[in-house]
Amino acid sequence: MKKVYLLLVLFFAAASTYAGTADYFVNDDQVETTLNEAIQIDFSTQSATSANFLDASMVQAADPNPWVAFVLAWVVGWTGIHRVYLGGKGSLIAIYVVTCGGIFGIVPLIDWIVLLIGAAKNDISQFVGNDSFFMWK
Repeated sequence: MKKVYLLLVLFFAAASTYAGTADYFVNDDQVETTLNEAIQIDFSTQSATSANFLDASMVQAADPNPWVAFVLAWVVGWTGIHRVYLGGKGSLIAIYVVTCGGIFGIVPLIDWIVLLIGAAKNDISQFVGNDSFFMWK
């Protein structure tokens, strides 16, 4: 019976907030004016490197936070996401998943311990950009 009352309350709430199509209108003249004042950009003549918003030199990668890597290894370590966060290849995720969470969770556990030690020292530079399956070599 509670479900029926809840359904009726939701129905009446939805019905009371219904707005008919007569409440909305489109001013065609204003739409045409806006479209006519727009500037058309032709990307076929510009190279990707000359466009300011695509300039790779403007983007600088920040050093990964050791505590974020540690938490990622703790929560979702079996997926290898912490390794990609540290700058490894995306294929590491597939390797972790195919090996049943990094050889049944042993590799992520060791990653977690190594990252904990590195986070305590605030130095995980040896693990940043490491593409090997065993990052602690």
